[in-house]
Amino acid sequence: MSKNARILEGPPRTLETNISLGQFILDNLRKHYDHVFEINAETGQFLTYKDMLEKTVKLTEALKKRNIKVGDKVSIIAENHCNWFVAMYASIYLGTVVAPMNPTYTEVELKHVLSISKPQIIFVSRRTEKLVSKVAPSLPWNIELIELDDKALNSNVPTIESLLKTIDYDIDYHRYTIVDIGDNKKRPVVILCSSGTTGLPKGVALSHWNLLNLATTIGTPDYLGITKGSRLLAFLPFYHGYGFGMIILATCNGSTAVRITNFSPDLLFKSIEKYRINFLPLVPSVLIILAKHPAAPTYDFRSVKRAFCGAAPLPKEILMEAKKRLNIKSIENGYGMTELTVVTGISNKTGNNDSALNNIVPGVKCKIINPETQETLGPMQKGELCVKGDHILMLGYYNNLKATNETVDKDGWLHTGDIGYYNEAGDLYVIDRLKELIKYKGYQVSPVEIEVLLLSHPAVKDVAVAGKPDELAGELPTAFIAKQPNSEVNPQEIIDFVKNQLSPHKWLRGGVHFLESIPRNSTGKVMRRELRNLASRL
Repeated sequence: MSKNARILEGPPRTLETNISLGQFILDNLRKHYDHVFEINAETGQFLTYKDMLEKTVKLTEALKKRNIKVGDKVSIIAENHCNWFVAMYASIYLGTVVAPMNPTYTEVELKHVLSISKPQIIFVSRRTEKLVSKVAPSLPWNIELIELDDKALNSNVPTIESLLKTIDYDIDYHRYTIVDIGDNKKRPVVILCSSGTTGLPKGVALSHWNLLNLATTIGTPDYLGITKGSRLLAFLPFYHGYGFGMIILATCNGSTAVRITNFSPDLLFKSIEKYRINFLPLVPSVLIILAKHPAAPTYDFRSVKRAFCGAAPLPKEILMEAKKRLNIKSIENGYGMTELTVVTGISNKTGNNDSALNNIVPGVKCKIINPETQETLGPMQKGELCVKGDHILMLGYYNNLKATNETVDKDGWLHTGDIGYYNEAGDLYVIDRLKELIKYKGYQVSPVEIEVLLLSHPAVKDVAVAGKPDELAGELPTAFIAKQPNSEVNPQEIIDFVKNQLSPHKWLRGGVHFLESIPRNSTGKVMRRELRNLASRL
């Protein structure tokens, strides 16, 4: 804790460098040249750091021929693919801004998020090529598609493999130089989708400086302890800040990522055993699988030395059972936001209290405020968590100054929308959400987005969406609807209506319930806490 007893602080920040993230990645690919970069958990096929170095540099040269330059926008819309980070790193070398997107987005959602970054090139897979090919021509700027798989569905779409073959001249990979991006604190490198504290998805712009700090801090022994000998399981989606951040950490520490594309409990268990996974990044829904799945005890998990769980609060009973099955002392808990460069603090390795955030990231300050008065609160007082730190704070929501100013105050404090408190020892606990987002299996689901869609249904007079508590998923999106007079609509029709237009994590898995009227306060705002309480009883 700082001299100001009401401010929690991490240790002093030490990183001072003006290199680009691309240069840092390139240097590490060279440094770990002979090590295995990633393994396909299903096939055993692998890429070395040498393979990644050569493929990323060649793709950089191919993209130069397409006149891609500093500040241009590139997107990746694909599942966890062996060429996903080939496309990412090559684009970063060129100083572009990369906007990864959820491959399960529907046409409506895709148009919205693409309109934020307006990419000139979109890397797709065979799973996403058809939809993106349909959406791209309807947008008011020119977009070229490049296929990550070795063969495209449409013969007019070039593949990464075909582009690499066009680079038929010798390259000195160990002396190859990349573009100067200028000030790494001001130059964005990625735009990650996030619902922030409320509303439709927004684009979180993170700088080279932001991600360099993540890469050089969070992997150290004081935090996650990711090293050259680490073998981590990469089932988290690469487009998500958590999954993306873990591969950046692996790359910059010479670790090996065992990639899962098609997640299943059986593949999870087999991969941990077969590839002797020693670092396990988790989300609560997968922690629950480890704790409760009847097949888990039949596998050998003794290789796991460290496990880390983020993206949602940890149920204590599940945590204890998972530790028992993994035979480890601690499952470290992490807190962060995309807007705060993924990780803000983690618990310690003792296992004495896995939910206490003891280790705040260097250079970061945290405080708890009364959300009504903005007063800074003392120990054991619950309020909204606010976080500050120039090196972890996003550049802003891309092209959305209004939303940025609503989230970050004039003094540089980001208001997280989460409820927390700290004790006399300075241990921080995040316990609830002030914001309206529903957390389904680690995904942030905006109730407003679903409500806007449901209000377009002719049978819906008024609607509110809230989260129904669920042991496996965290929360299930649940709709409360006031019907139009004389309407005969039934719950399944509403469920199907949402299924047809929104991606799976936004489906109404908690059901549809009809009310005479939607509870609102005197200013017309939906009383979501009341609805969440109602949902928990249904």
